[in-house]
Amino acid sequence: MQDEEKILADTVAKILKEIRLDKGQSLNLFCNEYSIPTTTLNDIENGKVNVKLFSLLKILGAYKIDFVEFFEKLKTNLPADFLEPEE
Repeated sequence: MQDEEKILADTVAKILKEIRLDKGQSLNLFCNEYSIPTTTLNDIENGKVNVKLFSLLKILGAYKIDFVEFFEKLKTNLPADFLEPEE
């Protein structure tokens, strides 16, 4: 993964894992309840893969987290200079 992709994947991973843990759900229970493959969410939460938009929407829907709210958290957690144009 390129640097920006890795930063984004790690930040998404951190936020999704924090949300799940805040709700007191184990990875296996959550995945079984919402028909998400355990390996998929595990890889996402560990920053091993770039999350697909469909998977992200499914996870956010299960958490009852608004898409805009998630991206606000993402913006807050990304480095301030993330994706600034190079000069």
